[in-house]
Amino acid sequence: MIRPAALWHAARVVGRAIVLVGVSSVGKSTLVDELQRRLPDPWLHVGIDHFFSMFPYEWRDHPRGPGPGFWVERSTDDDGSPRARIRYGDAGERLLAGMRASVNALLAAGNDVLLDEMPVDASVVPAWRRDLRARSVRWVRLTASLPVLEERERGRVRSQVLGNARGHLDVEVGDGWDLVVDTDGLTPAEVADRVLAALAPSSG
Repeated sequence: MIRPAALWHAARVVGRAIVLVGVSSVGKSTLVDELQRRLPDPWLHVGIDHFFSMFPYEWRDHPRGPGPGFWVERSTDDDGSPRARIRYGDAGERLLAGMRASVNALLAAGNDVLLDEMPVDASVVPAWRRDLRARSVRWVRLTASLPVLEERERGRVRSQVLGNARGHLDVEVGDGWDLVVDTDGLTPAEVADRVLAALAPSSG
């Protein structure tokens, strides 16, 4: 016997997703702010930082060092610049899997989602491409030059980890992007203009 709730679940409309991928300080969060103001429907912002913050402090902001949660592997390049790379253990891997499941649950309930993702390693984007379930998905990659990223990084007042951009700039994210935007010299409004112009059929 099929329960009424199951019938409702099967009939409901799955939401849309716009996936914004790039390293720290590339401009993802400010772009989300612009898009949320300008899109005609309410799009939910889901970011990796929202999920990192669910961990107890000692398992995400790294006093314990390597372990089951997240930690920062710090080093210094030959030119004296700091480099920071986020690593994670089993609990961190479960959190990332739970993030994907949570986004799918939001989509299944009919929500539209702006996904703000900084790949911490080469497994992150393929996992999203494999698991994400939306009525439509548009994949947007944001890039910037290292000097611009580091200038922005030094100017951040929240979530500042010097070397974060440098430490993840070489993470492989693959091909197949609907749009790639170099944010050097662009305001958040100008980046949003480009995204909305390119993705208008999926976002209106």
